[in-house]
Amino acid sequence: MESDLDVDRPGRGFLRRLLRRAPPEQPCRKEAIVVAFASGKGGTGKSFLTTNLAIGLHQRGLRVAVVDCDFGLANAHLLFGANPRFSMQHLLGGQRTIHEVLAPTPYGPSLVAGGSGISSLAELGAKHMQMLARALSQLADRFDVLLIDCAAGLAPQSMITVLAAQHVVMVTNPEIAALTDAYAVIKCLSRQIERPSVQLAVNRVTNAQLGRATYDRLSEVSRRFASLPIHYLGAVPEDPAVSHRRLGQAPMLLGMPECETSRALRGLVGALEAKILETRAIPGARGVEARMLTQIRRW
Repeated sequence: MESDLDVDRPGRGFLRRLLRRAPPEQPCRKEAIVVAFASGKGGTGKSFLTTNLAIGLHQRGLRVAVVDCDFGLANAHLLFGANPRFSMQHLLGGQRTIHEVLAPTPYGPSLVAGGSGISSLAELGAKHMQMLARALSQLADRFDVLLIDCAAGLAPQSMITVLAAQHVVMVTNPEIAALTDAYAVIKCLSRQIERPSVQLAVNRVTNAQLGRATYDRLSEVSRRFASLPIHYLGAVPEDPAVSHRRLGQAPMLLGMPECETSRALRGLVGALEAKILETRAIPGARGVEARMLTQIRRW
């Protein structure tokens, strides 16, 4: 006589499927929000803003990593007062993994240091950029926010890192040369199918009205001639204390927390955090590796 285990009676298969434990639901992968700090020309204070805003976001409870992609002319490690053992040179040379290159800083955020004075880093090819894309994806699994300090200008390697971000903080000064170069980058961004949100930070202003007027001027040109709206993140005043700071001193936000510049920096931190939290609420966004690989293929 056959046992019940040997007979597939009507409905028994359905019952077995019903009683079988369903596999646990896989949680949605939540990547870090990527913010690129860009400028049309050097010397606008891009790295100064990157490092101070990273500290401000860390103070607000976010897990923050800074990736210095100013290939060959990096200085974020100096502004953080850090002396990492490994840098972008070791990562892109295949000698170290991203987790080995990632280093702590004395002020909270983690750092992937760039190379300084290394000419080979200024001539990276598609293979190196693919390695960087994969490394950023691995970092994005560990942090809430990645801040990329990009090289100034329109070099393909620089634009690929800028376009890896969901938000671009365009750092400029009120001078006409800085504004002209900033617009050149904005025009390049406007031609992309998948365009990041552009926030303007005006550094070294003599008064708050000048910061807003600078934004209004660039925003109007961008809207009329590039069809790309930009948003105002804020302005940072001209302060002799910034230019006179020496190596080994704490970043401005911590070293002189009550000065006018630090108050302005905290305003930028709050505005950027709002953008980050808003972006985290959008489901289904493509990851940083996919965004970069799209640009590398077009390159």
